[in-house]
Amino acid sequence: MTIKREFEAVAHKEGKWWEIHIHELDQVTQARKATDVEEMAADLAAAVTGLDPDEVKVNVTFRAPSDVMQRWAQARDDIEKGQELAQKGAAESRAIITELSGSFNGTEIARMLGVSTQRISQLKAKKA
Repeated sequence: MTIKREFEAVAHKEGKWWEIHIHELDQVTQARKATDVEEMAADLAAAVTGLDPDEVKVNVTFRAPSDVMQRWAQARDDIEKGQELAQKGAAESRAIITELSGSFNGTEIARMLGVSTQRISQLKAKKA
């Protein structure tokens, strides 16, 4: 059969059950396991619309508790900031190596900066 109606739903855990909200239909159902959520949502949508379950599609978004989502967003932001700082540090390291290369050889630079000569060679070879 072909899909005749498509809906959006949100599922979140309430105790031992997943609560599933299909806002467009102003309806709620439950599922015991996350793997059953889509099927239960489709069954609900079919029952309310009078369509066969194969004729409806429900896109379910799973939501974690809001405090967890806030912490997740902060963690993602921290990772992004860390990556930006790492890139900035790498660019500055390359600039320093380039600057020192005008007056010192690789071995001297390595000894001054406390890294291996191989690392100096790597930094010289890398482009921003």
